[in-house]
Amino acid sequence: MHHASPSPIILGAMLTGSGAPDDERAWLDDQEPVDASINPEWYSKIAQQLDAAGVSFLFIADAVFADPDGPPHYLSRFEPLSLLSFLAAQTRRIGLVGTFSTSYNEPYNLARQLMSLDHLSRGRCGWNLVTSLGDRAARNFGLDSQRDHRTRYARAEEFVSVVRGLWHSYAPDALPRDRRSGRYIDKEKITALNHHGDFFTVAGPLNIEPSCQREPVIFQAGQSTHGQQLAARSADVVFGMQTDIDAALAYRASLAHYQQQAGVERRAPLLLMKLILHITSDDVSPEQAFADYATQHRVLDELRDRVARALQRSLAAPEADLSPISDADIANAHANEGTWLSEPLRACQQRSVSMGEALHQLFRLKALVFAGSASHIAEQMHAWQRSGAADGFIIQISSQHGARDLAERLLPELRRRGLFPSFSDQPCTLRQTLALAEPQLHH
Repeated sequence: MHHASPSPIILGAMLTGSGAPDDERAWLDDQEPVDASINPEWYSKIAQQLDAAGVSFLFIADAVFADPDGPPHYLSRFEPLSLLSFLAAQTRRIGLVGTFSTSYNEPYNLARQLMSLDHLSRGRCGWNLVTSLGDRAARNFGLDSQRDHRTRYARAEEFVSVVRGLWHSYAPDALPRDRRSGRYIDKEKITALNHHGDFFTVAGPLNIEPSCQREPVIFQAGQSTHGQQLAARSADVVFGMQTDIDAALAYRASLAHYQQQAGVERRAPLLLMKLILHITSDDVSPEQAFADYATQHRVLDELRDRVARALQRSLAAPEADLSPISDADIANAHANEGTWLSEPLRACQQRSVSMGEALHQLFRLKALVFAGSASHIAEQMHAWQRSGAADGFIIQISSQHGARDLAERLLPELRRRGLFPSFSDQPCTLRQTLALAEPQLHH
């Protein structure tokens, strides 16, 4: 069903100071502080600029281990709750979404921390729910290796239901705070959770009441079957990694299928795609713009190194490009990076594609990159949204000029086409900004 006036494209910004996968050479830019990933002024300046430009939310990715071979942002980064609490005080209306693991937190603590941020920011908090990949994370929390996939997701399902149950400990009118009668609380309107599950036993109630948006917005980035099932049941917003429109439409259909299968009576989650932008002047062709981006970030070299680490073998010698893909490669890829790497490698193996060719295909599969003039990029965004492949995008921002190009070049172009809302200065909850319904709790 298409309306005459297009619905607005939702845009969030993932801040990766110093550089993350696909822009990991950002720290070499002499216009940037060399320590951007832990530089409060860097975050504060960009957050304020994007807040003023009307971007819907900031997104902070995270992991709970250091990877000495990884991109700079992964080596030394802020813990998301601390950073978002700091940014809450520096901004007015932009949403504040952080990544927190269900594998290495306790539901009571996390429910309390996120609800605190939601109050501190006047209802702008979002939780990107992850189960955390990799044995390196597990070893920081007293485990020899990560729990198997099914267990991680079963724990996540229970975790989110406990957190949401705790968030709903108080009825909206449980705290009359009536000075005349001296009555602060109505005890009848507080519910103890008394949860006894396979992973958690939690009495409740939570010791903080719901915020003005009732509960933080839940984001999830599940690609696997279990991940999609979890997203279908609990996510308000899904962070997609698809890199072409057909794959994104198939992913959306798959989420809808899992929702139907679970008998979930809720609106399908918003689908936002991870996006890299390389905005150029109008006279540069999209092909040239993409080539410039690839050279600037040495993306194929970086990808080769990352895949080699995952496969636990060298891909440096020229003959490595000619080598076939083995079953061991696929198993290692799955163990170290998950399905985004193992599935395409399996598909390449079935078509007898060599490792070198697989790397080229992987890059186009791995990263959605829009390169070219602001008008060309606006056109691409509109094509994705019009086809139903995405409700919007989460744009990776690793530099101040990247934030400036977004705010000063792309957003005016999207507004001109009626694809981005004209900015209202009223503070809003994140739920209002994303036009999400009031959360319902089904016991």
